[in-house]
Amino acid sequence: MSVQRDASKFRDGASPIGDEEGHRLDRELAMLQSRSLLQSGRLQQLAALADFQREALDAAAIVAVTDRAGRIKSVNAKFCELSGYSESELIGANHRILASGEHDRAFFQNLYRTISRGDVWHDVICNRAKCGRLYWVDTTIVPHRDRSGYTAIRFDVTPQKEAEQRLWRLANIDPLTRLANRRRFLELMAVATCKGLPFATAILDIDHFKDINDSAGHHAGDQLLVAVGEALRAELGECDSIGRLGGDEFAVILHDEDGTQLQQRLDSILVALQRKPVSGVEDCTIQASIGAALFPQDGKDAASLLKSADLALYAAKQSGRACARRFKPSYREAADQRAGLRVAISHAMERNELFILYQPIVNLAGDQPMAFEALLRWRRNDGSIQTPATFGEVFEDEQIAAEIGNFVLTEVLGQIDRWKAEGVPFKWIAINATLGDFRARAFIDRIADAVESGRISGEQLCIEITEGMLLDRGAKAVREAVDRLNALGVEIAFDDFGTGFASLTHLRQLPINHVKIDRSFIEAICVDGKDRVIVESVIDLAHRLGLKVVAEGVEQDAQARLLRRLECDSIQGFLIAPALTEALATDFVRRDGGG
Repeated sequence: MSVQRDASKFRDGASPIGDEEGHRLDRELAMLQSRSLLQSGRLQQLAALADFQREALDAAAIVAVTDRAGRIKSVNAKFCELSGYSESELIGANHRILASGEHDRAFFQNLYRTISRGDVWHDVICNRAKCGRLYWVDTTIVPHRDRSGYTAIRFDVTPQKEAEQRLWRLANIDPLTRLANRRRFLELMAVATCKGLPFATAILDIDHFKDINDSAGHHAGDQLLVAVGEALRAELGECDSIGRLGGDEFAVILHDEDGTQLQQRLDSILVALQRKPVSGVEDCTIQASIGAALFPQDGKDAASLLKSADLALYAAKQSGRACARRFKPSYREAADQRAGLRVAISHAMERNELFILYQPIVNLAGDQPMAFEALLRWRRNDGSIQTPATFGEVFEDEQIAAEIGNFVLTEVLGQIDRWKAEGVPFKWIAINATLGDFRARAFIDRIADAVESGRISGEQLCIEITEGMLLDRGAKAVREAVDRLNALGVEIAFDDFGTGFASLTHLRQLPINHVKIDRSFIEAICVDGKDRVIVESVIDLAHRLGLKVVAEGVEQDAQARLLRRLECDSIQGFLIAPALTEALATDFVRRDGGG
């Protein structure tokens, strides 16, 4: 076989192979072109989607791009709309242009530390618009992968934040004074104790606030409370915490107070209150009592500190009010004794250890039946007999006071029934009433029932009141009760006259029938010219007002003779008789006569 022929065979066989390969290449080329078209379409779709997402984000969010130094490179329209700044004012500026002052340094240190290491940061930021308005934005800051800067995406959450703040204020702020309420103040105290630094807590109570409410109206009372809040803010500033615990009771936290300047600071508060005018209320001087306690020596938590401060407040009130007292351990001991006494007196009522004695009140002219004062006594387990002077503090518990008052009234009404039935002559029996009696409407209701049913006549019962009852929170209840008793014909006596500050005012305002001169003016009446002048003046004044006068604590004939010359109506004391049991009192009347 020749070479030429072999080559011919090769040439003749090559053509079919080339055609097949070409077709394959054509097919692959077509496929590539098709894929390219598909990818191009896909890219266009992705680009369109990206544009849509960008437009959607731009429409819904507040977007800004900054460089690594925090300078603004671009902002969208919503950024300008919410901030109040134009795009030209923002480009090149730092985000600090929006600083509100609502966040501390640690907040921003955490922000910059997070994005500087390439992590996404998210939180809510309060910004200040160009006009000064505060607005809140939910913010996400995303670092760029090439570390060229950051993109911040924000959403306006101001309405939600304002709603949260309104709810927080409702839960934590007193609406009248704008001070922390009790709940919030306790939280502030808990925070202060956790820090472990020394501080003082003081409780402040407005003296005779109820009287102002009753005499000038609740609006005046509200204005006074607002004035107290303003005075405390002005005196203490923003460094110390102030709260209204409720009613007319306020509290403050005096930070960095170790006790060395405490009394001085408390006295300054009292002076600031006295100088504070009350809007819309004339001639109103704010007076308060303050009790204070120190952390940690007087209490290691909020509850124990407030308890100690409250005990000091009690001491301030017992000292005459309008003063400040710092807690002493003896206050807690006294409180424990009072608590024990309240328990003991409750048990005494259950065991019938309380009883009534009757002390005669004799008319000096001898032309009227004898009257009596019902005096409460307590027979203890050891056989000793105690007077209210030894357990009078239990009457501060109005529930116990009301129970005792109910017991006394029951005994006296029963005594009136028995003496009437036995024909024993007497003018009236006097009861020493308490605030608890007048606040418990059942006491007055029982008297009204007894009079209106004909069981007793009104003039057979006398209710004694003291000035202290008219200077405290129950003054309105006392006045209302006295008016009702007077309408029933019940006698009203003003006890311990001359020992208070406003007795003459009460004589003019209240339907009083009798004035009882306190024994402190009678003791030296025969040797002390001033006491004699006072007693003579009281008798003359009372008679000019149409009132009868009873002198208490008469123990000597000379005292009785002088009081008769001064035209005192009646006397009471050991000269006549001590407090007597029912049987002895009955015999005393029958032996000495009813007039």
